[in-house]
Parts: sequence; C-alpha cells; structure tokens
Amino acid sequence: MITITFSSRQEVMSLHKKLSLAKTKSLHMELKDQTLKIETMVKERTCRTELIQLFIDFIMDMFEKKWLVDILENQFYFKYPEEKEEILDIVYAIFDGEKEDLPDVEHLPNRREIIARDLDEIFLHSSTFSFESLKTFRLSKYRACLRRYVELAIDEYKLQQEYLAFVDKLRRIIRSYRSLHHTIYVLDDKPFRLFDENHKLIQNTHSIRSFYPLLKQWGVDAEPSILLTLIGLAPQYVNVYTDRPDSGMMRTLKNVFEERVQFFPRQKKILTEKVLDSK
Repeated sequence: MITITFSSRQEVMSLHKKLSLAKTKSLHMELKDQTLKIETMVKERTCRTELIQLFIDFIMDMFEKKWLVDILENQFYFKYPEEKEEILDIVYAIFDGEKEDLPDVEHLPNRREIIARDLDEIFLHSSTFSFESLKTFRLSKYRACLRRYVELAIDEYKLQQEYLAFVDKLRRIIRSYRSLHHTIYVLDDKPFRLFDENHKLIQNTHSIRSFYPLLKQWGVDAEPSILLTLIGLAPQYVNVYTDRPDSGMMRTLKNVFEERVQFFPRQKKILTEKVLDSK
C-alpha cells in the first residue's frame, strides 16, 4: 500500500482521474480528502513499472510546461510572451526529436528515465510520502534536466534571431542596389556556376562589383559566397538548378531573394547547356 498526501485538491483529483482511466487491474485506489491510497504489488517489477509510467505521464502533463516557464522567467529572465512561446516551441521540438542537428543535443538526459529512477526508489522504500516533497526535492534532477533543455533552446532561439536580422539586412541591401541583370541562372556545382540571361557563363564574379566594402558599411562582414555574389549582381530574378532545394544555403537564398528566386532540378540546366553547346 502506498499512501500519498497532497496539498492541493486539484492535484489529487487529477492523479486519481489519470490512474482511474488507465484501468489497470493490479491497481486499487482509495481517495479521502487530500490523501490517495494506492494498493498495488510495488515489489513486482511489472506492476511498479506500470505505476511509474502513469506517474510520469501525470507529472509531465500537470507540471512540465509550468516548470519550463518558471525556468525561463526566473532563471533566464525572459518576460515577453512571444519570446517564451518561441523558446518553448524549440524545447518541444527537441523533446520530439526534431532538432537532432543541434550541438550537444545527443548528450541531453532522457527526462522520463530521470523521473523513473527517482520514483522507483520511492515506491520501493517509502510506503507513505508527501506529493509536495516529491515535487520539491525528489524531482530536483528532473527540473535540472529541464533547465538543460531550456539552455539549448535559448541558444538556438538567439541564433535564429541573429539569422533573421542577417536576412533582413541582406534584403534591404538588395533593394538598395541597381540590378545588373534581369535574370541569373545558378547551377549548383562545385563551385557554383552563374549564367546571365543569355545563358553565358559569368566570369570573375567576385570582381563584377566591388561591393564587399559596402557590405561592411551595412554591418555585414562575411567571406565571399554564392549568396553575397548574387546580392552584388542584384538580379531581378534568380533561377537555381539544384538537387538539394532544402539545404541550408538554398533556404537562405529563398529567404533573402523571396519571390525573385525559383528552384528547378539540376539536370534541367545541364540539358539546356548541352542544347546550347550543340548550336
């Protein structure tokens, strides 16, 4: 028999409902005021594991978002709702395995395993305990784990904000430049090859416009790249022939040039070149 006392009627009712809906045959409960008695064979690994998983679901559903927000507000001092929501979206994306490319994400602890270890010890050695003390003391490792997720999400959020500012700056630079070409054709090759509206290869792209000093005036200090070369040419339209339209570079081209850029299969440009060469 496990006896748990609660300081909140809402919490004890919520847990009772969660356990009742599970319809676990090995689980029998008695609810009185703010005390919940659970009769189960906690010494049996299967029964204990089943109970632990139900408790983990309850703890995460009931408290996880609240604790994440508390970490954001009181440990990292984020106050604006929009910022907090964007960071929380990143945290949940990490939870769901959608941010596996982030640095150190593979070293993040498994939150369910952390809670499971603490609950396993409690259920084995404590027949009576306070749920408030469980939240405050026993789940401290879980809350420290959440902090690590938040820290990583904040780093990613800041990088995203810097990226958006960078993209916005490049858009304004493009709008301030006079176009040197109506259309530029870009073949995703090693290195990239650029062609003008007559399908003629553009030579010495870095010397076409000495715009790198101008970029520094805008606060852009970057190494030469296909992106900055295209900004220097400032075409009205950009047709990119590539087999990797979802790569980071291609996404940035799309974000910077917006409706000016279109993507096509790389083979289409190669075939066009063969036709032109045969004429």
